[in-house]
Amino acid sequence: MCAFKKLFLVLVVAQVSCATIRVYEEPDKPVFIFNEAGSTLPTDPDSLTVLSFNIAKAEKIEQAVFELQIFERTTPVDIYLLQEMDEGGVQAIAKELKLNYLYIPVVYNKLVQKNIGNAILTKGSISYQKKLILPHKKWLNGRRRHVTVGEVNIGNKKILVYSVHTETSSMWRKKRMEQLDSIIAHAGQQSTNYRYIVIGGDFNTLFPKDAKEAIQKFSVAGFECATAVTGHTATALFGLIKPREDHIFYKGLQATGAGKIETSKASDHYPIYATFRDSVEGSDAKVPAKPQY
Repeated sequence: MCAFKKLFLVLVVAQVSCATIRVYEEPDKPVFIFNEAGSTLPTDPDSLTVLSFNIAKAEKIEQAVFELQIFERTTPVDIYLLQEMDEGGVQAIAKELKLNYLYIPVVYNKLVQKNIGNAILTKGSISYQKKLILPHKKWLNGRRRHVTVGEVNIGNKKILVYSVHTETSSMWRKKRMEQLDSIIAHAGQQSTNYRYIVIGGDFNTLFPKDAKEAIQKFSVAGFECATAVTGHTATALFGLIKPREDHIFYKGLQATGAGKIETSKASDHYPIYATFRDSVEGSDAKVPAKPQY
């Protein structure tokens, strides 16, 4: 194929891709929040379990609900971080598991006619919602990635929670790492207001070097990786590639365990989870200042 034909094909693909999505550039909308589920206090007030799951395009929600209900029988989850969700999928999971939720889509996909974005679901209450738009657009369609941020109040803890989905390896590593810098910078600004911070989701660290650099960046900023022992968290090319793309980082807590639900069939990603205990005696004895976004 001659260079002209290649260029023409790229331009056509780009034009079609741009026509298939609408990017929500507004900093404060759309936002879907539900805070009417009764708060369920953890059996152990010092414990906390966080689960992150990229449910690919929210296509297998019934399967995901089934798997999460089974997991809840042995490991009750306090906070869910979900990616690639639409509002219907979020509402279905929240209803079945009796959870509150904060869902913020970043694009509307015209082909499948639904929103796609990140969500936080919890047995506690949610406040101070924020759509953190990450730097750098995808060259092919102008898509922007974002982070859904919310304050979760559960038990006697106020936790700043981030549900993350960064760009794929189709973007240069430098730009993808700058997206992580943006998340870390925002969390750093809020660290004076929050004793507890949890940042988790799909970081699209397809290659080992990507995962290593991501963990190092968070470590330098004072965040530990709770899921460092989980191994690969996704599969690609019929299982030939097994990347470690999903992570849970934290500050102000003590990690006591982590794992993944490797039997999951709801997505090409596995649900990953981490359990924590309070690392500070007399948790939340000091009331944090009201956050300023």
